Amino acid sequence: MSGTVNAPPADDLFGLVKTLTELPGPTGQEGVVQEWIAARWGRFAQETRRTAVDNVLAKVGGSGPRLLLLAHADEVCLLVKSIHDDGFLHLWPYYADTLGKPPGWFIPINQTALILADPGMIEGVIATASGHVVGGQRGKKEGFEWNDWFVDAGFSSRAEAEAAGIHPGCRVIWNPPTRRLGRSRIVGKAMDDRVALAIATLAGERLAGREDLAYEVWLGSAVQEENGLIGASSMADEMRFDRCLAIDVGLTGDIPGPDARDFPSKLGAGPILVYKDSSCHYSPALTSELAALAQREGSPLQRAIFTNYGSDGAAMLRRGVETALLTYPTRYTHSPIETVDEADVRACVDLIVAFAVESRGPRVHQGSDLV
Repeated sequence: MSGTVNAPPADDLFGLVKTLTELPGPTGQEGVVQEWIAARWGRFAQETRRTAVDNVLAKVGGSGPRLLLLAHADEVCLLVKSIHDDGFLHLWPYYADTLGKPPGWFIPINQTALILADPGMIEGVIATASGHVVGGQRGKKEGFEWNDWFVDAGFSSRAEAEAAGIHPGCRVIWNPPTRRLGRSRIVGKAMDDRVALAIATLAGERLAGREDLAYEVWLGSAVQEENGLIGASSMADEMRFDRCLAIDVGLTGDIPGPDARDFPSKLGAGPILVYKDSSCHYSPALTSELAALAQREGSPLQRAIFTNYGSDGAAMLRRGVETALLTYPTRYTHSPIETVDEADVRACVDLIVAFAVESRGPRVHQGSDLV
C-alpha cells in the first residue's frame, strides 16, 4: 500500500471509521494500518516515526510533561495451520490457546474472510459442516474443535492453494463492510481498536498548532495488543512518557443476555472511565482528574470496572507511566458486528481535547530526550 492517504473529509466521522475498520490489520501483521496511520498523522504532526517493531508515534505539539494518547492497530484473527488435500485451510487462533478448543465467545464461522497471502489478499469464507449433512447423531455434538472450522477459498487442491501464496502462518480475518445502523450507530469489524485510532486522529488534528497545550502531546498506535500487549510494552523504550490515556473499546451490558449488575454501561450514554480491569488498577488520580473535567464540561460519562478484559494501559503502567483507560461503549466485542455510537465517539474526542488543554496534573518530567 502506498503512502497516499485516501481519507474522508476531516468532519466525516463515519467515513474515517469505515476507512480504518475496513483496513486489514491482523495481530502480527498490522503494516497496512500502520502505513495509513503514519501518513494521516504526518499531515498534522510535527514528527512521525515507525519503530523497529512497527509501532507508530507522532508528536502533535506542545511542551512540558509528555502525554501519550495510545490506541492499537491490530484486530483479532485466525492463522492457517495446514492445508487440506482438497484445498481447504485449517485454522488456529491468534492467541495462546489453553482450552484446546474454541471458546464460547469466539464465533467466526459463516463469515466472509480475507486471507493475507504472500502476493496479496484472497477472499474466502470461514465455514464448518452445516445443515443437512450434520443431521442425525452427528448433529448432537456439543461445541466445536479447532479442526471443525476451515476456510473455503475456492481451491480444489493443496497445490492450488500453495500456488496462490497460501501457507501455514498466513493470517485470516473476517471481512464484512462497515455500515450505518439506525441514526447514529456504526457496525462492522475491528471497532476494537480502529475507532480508538479515529479518536486519536481527530483529537490530534484539533490539538495540532495550538499554543495552549498543557502537555507535549504524542499519539501512539501499537501492534500486537490482542495477544499480550506486545507492542505497547516497548513504547517506553522509544520515548519517555509521563502520562498516558489508553483508548479502547468499552464493555456494555445493554443487550439480552449479559447481567447488567456485571456490565452496567450502555451504548449511547457517553465514554466509560475504567478504574480496574483483569490486568491492572488504573491511576486513581488521573482517572479522577478526567472525571472532574467531564463534570465541569457537562460531558456525558460512565464509570466501570471490567472483567475478562485488558488494555495496553497495563503495559504502560508496568513501565512507570501514569495511565488512565478511556473507552467508548461497544456492543458485541471480538465479533464481526462490533457496534459503536457516533455520539460516544465524539464525546471521547471532546474530553481528550479538553484534557490536553486544561489539565494541570503532576508535572513529573519536562520533555527529556529519548530513552
